[in-house]
Amino acid sequence: MPQNAAPPRNPQEPKKAEKSGLKSRLVAFEILKLVASGRYLDEAMRKAALLEPRDRGFVRLLVTSCLRRGGQINGMLAQAMSKPPAGRARDAIHILRMGVAQLMFLETEAHAAVDSTVSLMRAAGFERMTGLANAVMRRLTREGGDMLARTAVEDNCPDWMLRSWQAQYGEARTRAVLEMAMTPPPLDITPRNDAADWATRLDGELIDGRTVRRGFDGDPTALAGFEDGAWWVQDAAAALPAALLGDIAGQHVVDLCAAPGGKTAQLVAAGATVTAVDNSKPRLDILKANMKRLGMDADLIRADGRGFRPGGKVDAVLIDAPCSATGTLRRRPDVLHHRAIADLDGLAAIQRELITRAAGWLAPGGRLIYATCSLQHEEGEAVITDVINAMPGRIAIDPISAEEASSFAPALASQGWLRILPSDFAAMGGVDGFFIARLQSVSQ
Repeated sequence: MPQNAAPPRNPQEPKKAEKSGLKSRLVAFEILKLVASGRYLDEAMRKAALLEPRDRGFVRLLVTSCLRRGGQINGMLAQAMSKPPAGRARDAIHILRMGVAQLMFLETEAHAAVDSTVSLMRAAGFERMTGLANAVMRRLTREGGDMLARTAVEDNCPDWMLRSWQAQYGEARTRAVLEMAMTPPPLDITPRNDAADWATRLDGELIDGRTVRRGFDGDPTALAGFEDGAWWVQDAAAALPAALLGDIAGQHVVDLCAAPGGKTAQLVAAGATVTAVDNSKPRLDILKANMKRLGMDADLIRADGRGFRPGGKVDAVLIDAPCSATGTLRRRPDVLHHRAIADLDGLAAIQRELITRAAGWLAPGGRLIYATCSLQHEEGEAVITDVINAMPGRIAIDPISAEEASSFAPALASQGWLRILPSDFAAMGGVDGFFIARLQSVSQ
């Protein structure tokens, strides 16, 4: 064969690719059904565990696109057909949603989007729906642009969440948050040390001297340094709460609701003696595995933070409280489908109790960081205000300075806490939404 000649084409390659594509789409279909039944996305994604990394990445992109753009996709389907599938065929709607997502948002070629949707409908056991699938998809290839124009990004957000954000942040900022939520997130990494060196090695951008940000659509475990325990995956905003405890070398810090362990790892790397508490055995197992990979030691305890007792006064407490997670829509779009306004009262009650109990563990002058990856006022400003009013003379706001907040200084409120909106940091590529407050024990 001549030196520059292309290798002979394997006639089996197109068939293998077609088979792999159909298998991946079947897995995506199963995952969407699980999420619709109430499963969280990360749990449902285990269905894709046996796929090749490239196929697994495609499945995640397809599934998350369907979840992010669910309202707009449903709006286009409502224009393209008279009524959705019903009865035994009701799950076929997920296949149609996948077809719309590929055609309108993932830039799949029209013929491929149509053919794969019809093939998947047949493979999933909906033979009688193939005609409808073909007709709907072909109509979308002709009229999809006009149909999409009759929808809005706000359609993807539950009404209660949309009204809450518009009241709190205004319509323009709410739209900006939602526009950002429709995009895949970058990969953020926290190195245990030498962050600048890892930014160079991983071809990333360094944020605030602690986070390495890079674009990556594959498996982060394949990157240099992962197996060696040199770093862990953690959003840039999520890396801020632990950093706000300052110099904690030699101090005893309790990390409540600690799994999966990014903040625990930060505390250990900073030289603290860490007690990490989580009430979920599966999540605690993940935390244990992460600590083992990183070669770090912490006292890991399975317990509900509301009933836990540290056995003595501690220097600091970090509470990454259970919350609605509405600030994490880019990486957890299933939140759009799983949360209801009725959840907020119960979550806020847990958050207040966690802070109140943890405040009693602090030595005089000890610090407490309260953080939630939520954009809801009820889980941030309202919780902290309630706790301080309920504990006069015992605990107070320890204002965060602009220097400490660094890149996130624009999120500082006059009260000394941080309200981080993802879209307010679009210049750096956006971040998870967070509320962060630092409290200090003032009792003697």
